[in-house]
Amino acid sequence: MTTLTLNDDLILPVSQALAWAALHDLALLRDSLPDGAQLDPGGAPHRYQLTLPGFQGQWMVMDTSAPRQMRLRWDGHGDAVGVTEGQMQLRLELLGEHRTLLHVALVLQTEREPSSFRLKTIQALDARLKALGEAVQRRHPSDRPVPVKQPPKPWPQRLVDWYLGWFAAIFNGTLYPPPKPRPRSTKPPR
Repeated sequence: MTTLTLNDDLILPVSQALAWAALHDLALLRDSLPDGAQLDPGGAPHRYQLTLPGFQGQWMVMDTSAPRQMRLRWDGHGDAVGVTEGQMQLRLELLGEHRTLLHVALVLQTEREPSSFRLKTIQALDARLKALGEAVQRRHPSDRPVPVKQPPKPWPQRLVDWYLGWFAAIFNGTLYPPPKPRPRSTKPPR
């Protein structure tokens, strides 16, 4: 069997308690799935049936430590990958009053590894986390503005900044620090 380990993070614009509730909200989780996917309760408590195009599996909640972490296990079968099993650990960390970090650690074992499987799995996990973040944002809108990433400076400005930093480092002694003093030798006088 082929083993794949992935880690990814998502910042949710809600409190830790609300993020924990969102991870248990079946309607919200269904909203974050791709078209043609179904998520239904299983036959036992804490079990869910997941059906995707070309994949069918069963999720089971192993243990929880509310509202900080949850561990899931699944078994399934896909057309391209064959028998699949794995575990996922979800950890919630409070970043502020209305910001929570969701850390996902995934270990996946598949019977077969089709070409570019690793890249497709990484992209699928990233897409599902983004969709989950958007579903949480739609369900629990925040009045705070979304942080905007600054665009990179144009290359001439970056070159000038580097040159000025290098030039300043020469004069303040951080580029070439002064040599350390050597201990004096203790030769007997003649």
